[in-house]
Amino acid sequence: MSTLRYTIRLDAPVRHTADIELVFAPESGDSVDITLPAWCPGSYLIRDYARFVRDLEANGEDGRPRKVTKVDKQTWRIDLAGAKELTVRYGLYGHDLTVRTNHIDADHAFLHGPATYVYPTTMRDAKVDVTFHFPDAWTLTTAAQPIGEVSAPAVARRRGTGSRIACDSIDELFDHPVHIGPTRTYNVPSQVPCKLAIYGERSRGGMFDEQRLVSDLAAIVDDHLRRFGEAPFPDYTFILMLTHDGYGGLEHRASSVNLFNPHFAATRKSYEGLLELLSHELFHAWNGKRIAPRALLDFDYSREAYTRCLWVMEGITSHYDRFALRSSGRISAKSYLEKVLDDYARLMATPGRMRQSLEESSFDAWIKLYKPDESNLNTTVSYYLKGGLVMFALDLQIRRRTEGARSLDDVLRLLWTKFGAPREPHPEELQPIFEEATGIGLGDTFARLIRGTDDPDFREELGYVGLELRVSADPATASDGAQGTWLGVTASGTKVTGVFDGSPAQVGGISPGDELIAVDGFRATSDGELRNLLSSRKIGEEVKFALFRRGRLLELPIVISSSPPTRYEIATVAEPGSSPARYQAWLGEPYPGPGQILTTITTTARWV
Repeated sequence: MSTLRYTIRLDAPVRHTADIELVFAPESGDSVDITLPAWCPGSYLIRDYARFVRDLEANGEDGRPRKVTKVDKQTWRIDLAGAKELTVRYGLYGHDLTVRTNHIDADHAFLHGPATYVYPTTMRDAKVDVTFHFPDAWTLTTAAQPIGEVSAPAVARRRGTGSRIACDSIDELFDHPVHIGPTRTYNVPSQVPCKLAIYGERSRGGMFDEQRLVSDLAAIVDDHLRRFGEAPFPDYTFILMLTHDGYGGLEHRASSVNLFNPHFAATRKSYEGLLELLSHELFHAWNGKRIAPRALLDFDYSREAYTRCLWVMEGITSHYDRFALRSSGRISAKSYLEKVLDDYARLMATPGRMRQSLEESSFDAWIKLYKPDESNLNTTVSYYLKGGLVMFALDLQIRRRTEGARSLDDVLRLLWTKFGAPREPHPEELQPIFEEATGIGLGDTFARLIRGTDDPDFREELGYVGLELRVSADPATASDGAQGTWLGVTASGTKVTGVFDGSPAQVGGISPGDELIAVDGFRATSDGELRNLLSSRKIGEEVKFALFRRGRLLELPIVISSSPPTRYEIATVAEPGSSPARYQAWLGEPYPGPGQILTTITTTARWV
């Protein structure tokens, strides 16, 4: 099988385009099909990357053009007409700064493999050679092996014309994203060679800086290594792009691409959010890229790959991304519990959790999680959100039922040694694996929490480590010392974005898309003002809402009811008994003492 030789030119990045050439020797036949993926691993949505391709043409080694016919939305058929070698040229547009799409402008270029390289459908296993031409002032960053360099650093940093990388297959090429442009690159002093390449200006000031980020990242890398026992890569590259309102990450076999705001150093919460993101995508190098079901190890880039196990990949990862921040000593136990409680409050504010199981959420990711609409609030639950909380509770359950002898770590290591390390797909049904690793029966837990729609039992599991969950109304919004009033909508400004099932708003006829402009004749200019106008009303009182719906002014009478719980607390119990030792074994800090409130979350800002 011949090598696929690509050349990528960024001669005029200000036009948001790259010029790409592919040269290869086609296999026997009268024609060859070339294609571009419709989706990418780690992001379960059909994105139809071929829509960004323009002016595709092909020539034989004699220089004469060959006929090119589009046969479906992402495949081109080239008549060989006797050609022994083909040169395919096309333009590629990229102006969408996410971790799943290409972005090219005067400042930099980010190239996401599945959105960039067309390839012959029968040559997915062919070796690949890519040459990049870009402005001399820019630097190329990728985890792919650079050609012509003796050493094998964690990141290829080549400048100017002729920078080259090599991959053993199209799949490997797609798994090595490329950033080209000015970056600040740091060696991460972890046990395995890692680098952090940062693109984008960081805002000045704040409590943290990039040197602190590098140091903390090294501790997190080592914590993941300790938990799994080995690294699945010889070196690793973190690509971090800073941009206003940016957030997201995507895992790859030896790297990750991360998008975050430039003010990450301004507050503890923001900085820890960035650490959690980087921890999450790194953890996927084990869980997700290697520990995975067959559907996500042997897949077709042209259509969906269905599995009921995304809760394993994302739920376990969502638990450990922040637990590793605590077990590596990067955050306090209080901060860790605050993050867990915030997620728990978000889950309780999601009615869809009562309709959709984790297995169903995983299977429907292609049409639900990545295609949200106004009904998702009531019909779906995120396998990230609920999955992480179920794994949190399951970890404590395992510790409780085995008297501290086992934990979720044992499940993780068995998944790694049995499936991840030997590159074997794990089964869709994982209850037996969890039971083998822990030595306890988990049939009821899987029936209720994985295949069913029950909420994780925080009260019992937190009690094992001397903590309790308290749920109540927020005193600041409660009416007459009782529960507060609510309308039952989510809003952006005064525009309704969602309506809770069974809420006063739904009963009274308010719909997503309505613009609420007044309450009992008083103008409302924001969701906060709507909340304030409702706060003095009594439960059972009728309130008149003026609103615009598709340009028409309407007035609807709504009977206000009591809100769901809005205040969540984690506190230490009054009589902890032997729990303090369990707490310290779990979180690595001394027990705070009985009767203390450790963290409080209120959810009133999440709805009206």
